Parts: sequence; structure tokens; C-alpha cells
Amino acid sequence: MASKIRIKRSSSASAPSSLLYGELASSFGSGTQANNGERVFIGNASGDPVIVGGEYYTDLLSNAPGVVAAGANASVVTNGFVPILDRSANGNPGGGGVVNNLPRVDMWNVDKVTINDNKIMTNGTGGTSADEDLIFDTMGSGHVINPDNQRLAFGDGKDGTIHYDPSANKIMVNGVPWQWNSGIGITGGMTIDNVAISTNTIATNSGSVLYIDPFPDGLSSDGLVVVKGSLQVDGTTTTVNSTTSTLNDAVIHLGDVTSKLVVMAAVASGVSTISVDRIVGINTGDILKLPGLPGAGSTAVTSYSATANAEGNYVITFSGTTTGAISTTTSTNGIGITVTHAYDTNTDRGISFSYNTSTGTGNNKTGFFGYNDSAGQNSNAPIRSWTYIPDATVVGNVATGTRGILDIAGLYYQSGGYVADNNDVTYFDNQGKLVGVGGTTAGITTSNWVLTTNAAGVPKWTTTLDGGTY
Repeated sequence: MASKIRIKRSSSASAPSSLLYGELASSFGSGTQANNGERVFIGNASGDPVIVGGEYYTDLLSNAPGVVAAGANASVVTNGFVPILDRSANGNPGGGGVVNNLPRVDMWNVDKVTINDNKIMTNGTGGTSADEDLIFDTMGSGHVINPDNQRLAFGDGKDGTIHYDPSANKIMVNGVPWQWNSGIGITGGMTIDNVAISTNTIATNSGSVLYIDPFPDGLSSDGLVVVKGSLQVDGTTTTVNSTTSTLNDAVIHLGDVTSKLVVMAAVASGVSTISVDRIVGINTGDILKLPGLPGAGSTAVTSYSATANAEGNYVITFSGTTTGAISTTTSTNGIGITVTHAYDTNTDRGISFSYNTSTGTGNNKTGFFGYNDSAGQNSNAPIRSWTYIPDATVVGNVATGTRGILDIAGLYYQSGGYVADNNDVTYFDNQGKLVGVGGTTAGITTSNWVLTTNAAGVPKWTTTLDGGTY
């Protein structure tokens, strides 16, 4: 009959109080991490029981390598289990190089965060943001870094992406349009297609035309642009293509003697030149005003370049030297240099207009009325007279051409230009000027010339009064 050898044993979940050196014992009570159930013990040289195994530990190791998602304790689920890393396949973590037999598990959970497949997700069940939020916290001055050319995508279909392009040195945004439902603060400027916005300037970076279209889906004349506040238009040409223009100004001012120039390059202290955007209308003697210029910010132009330099700017030389540095930013120089022109341009001031006298482009005409800076054309009218030219030629703001006809209901002379006795007459002097003179209070007793008419009814002066024959 076979013999049976039994070791010490207990149905409890506690360890034996002592064991002989090399003596074995086993507990069969339900084991947990907190007790000594389902353990195997061996006595050491001091007679103390030492755990060397047992079902509690083999149950922890009962899953296949790499299995976590479907893993479980073979006996008691709440006892947990020990994952066994799977090293059956290679991997390339982060593209840093292939690692042979890369250790893996099929899922990993840390508190409320789960890593599964290629997803990092929260696993809370409380239904609150504390359970559902996923937080990246560097706890200090560290950064959450997205490497070069690695796209951060939005939407299940990667509908929108953001990434840093090192070759362009730009953050690239691609995909569907973005909708901002809050205010946006941008420092340093921005570019939208071919439109650049920086500080208080909107400019085009493609060509020289910038469009403001309030109604793109309509015709060129549709829509309304509203400008709040005052409007200043620099440049050399302003074209209004609307058919109706309304002004509330009681007096319209033409031919201003001030203009603005933009500082195009930083100016150091102690120099006598400045780069500007244009020189149209600039003449020597004009006064420049801007903080940092000599003369407490006011100095005169002594010379200027007629052509642009390599940067496309024009250089003005002025009297004296700058008392401080001048920046190109509007935060330091406002809207630029104020120029007060101090030179007679010998140009006219007024309004020119276009019309057609019949049909065909050959009948297009240009008319002018206003202040004539030069002496009269085909007349002795002095300079700075008012004139009207129905068929005018306007070149360099100077209007020439045959004067037109004035159609009015009455004409008043200034005081001193006539005798106030209600019955003056007018005549042309030898300069062609119409003069008011005469009257009963200034009568004479001896006749010199008498005004009469010839047979055609044309007024003529004569020294003979003929009573005829009988």
C-alpha cells in the first residue's frame, strides 16, 4: 500500500506561528492581498515561516502574455492579476527605430486614464468633468510638445489639422474652415490670403490694389461701406464711380497745402535724412513735422531724391539733424510726417468735369471752372481770376482753353466800382475790363462823344448830331 506524506496545513487564511528549518506548510483559506490565505510557507533557519508560493500567486499569473483587456484572476476577480508582457513582435516607438520583441500589453489603465490600441482616454463613471476631462499638465515651465511636421488633427475624419512646418517656420492650419465664437487677440500682425493686418494698418501683399466689397455676391455697385469717424485718403488719385454723391459740407475745400508721408525706415539720432513712401508734391522749403526731427520736431526740406532707392523708398534731406531715433511704427510716430507745403505750384484750383456734346467718343469733352492761377488767356484778366472753360485741356493741374459764356440773371459790382445814383452805365476800358461809370449826378455841360446806332442798330460813338434836311 502506497504511503502519503502530508505537509502542515490549515483551512484558515493565516500563516503558521512557526516552522522548523525546512518544514513546509500551506493555508487553504480564501486568499487576498491583505491576508495569508492560499499560500505555501517554508521555515527558515530562525524557525520563521517564509512565503514561497501558493495558489494565490499562481492565480495572479494565470493570463496569456500581453493580455490585459480580457485578463482576470483565475479564482477571485477582485484579487487582480499580474500582466505578462508580450514580446512576440517588433515595434518602432515614435519612429525612433525598430525595437526587437518590443514588450507590450493590449491595454493599460492608470487611475482614470486608459491607453488602448492607439487611444488615450478617460474611464471615469461619475459623469462629471473630473471623471471625463483629460489633462496634460507639465507642472511648471515645461511644454507639451508636438514635434516638427506632426499634425494635430480634429474630427474623426481628420477634418482639420495644425502642425509646425520648420522649412516655412510657420504653424500650418489645414482642412475645414474654423469658426471663432469668442474674441481674438493677435499681436505682431496677421495675413489672410493676400491681405495683411498689422498694428492699425490693413494692406495688400500682392500687387497694389486692395478691395473692400460689402456685398461680394452682388454687382460692383451693390452693398454699402460705412466709415465711422473722419476719413483721410492719401495718394495722388481718388476716383468715385458712383452716379450720385452727397456731401453735408457747407463749404468744400480744394487744394490743401498739407499732406502726410509714411516713415519707411528707422531713423537714427543725429542724421539729416529720412526715407518716405513718396515725394509727390514735395518741394524744397516745405516744412516737415514729426517728433525727433530738428527744430523741436519741425524742419525744412533742403533736397529730395527724384527716384526710388532699391527698397522702393524716397530719401528727403532736411535742415539740421534728428534729436532722437524715429521708428517706422505708428505707435511712435502716429500716422507719419505732416508736410506743410511752402512753394507756389502755379497750378489752378477748381472742378473739372466730363461730358459728351453728341454721340461717339470723339465728342467727349472736359470742362473746368474755378480759380485760374495764371493770367487770362486771350484776355487781360489778372492772375488768380475766376474762369469757366467749357472745352478745357487740363495738364498738371493747369486748365487752358477758350473761355465760356456766363448765363446769369444779374451782376453786382463791389462798392467803389460804380457811382451809386441808380443810373450808371458800363463800358469796356482798353484792357477789356467792364467798368461802371456815369450818372446824372456826374453830368457835363459840353459834349465830346455821343452814343448812337448805325443803320444796322449797332451802337457807335459820334461827334456829330445830324438833324437831316427838309
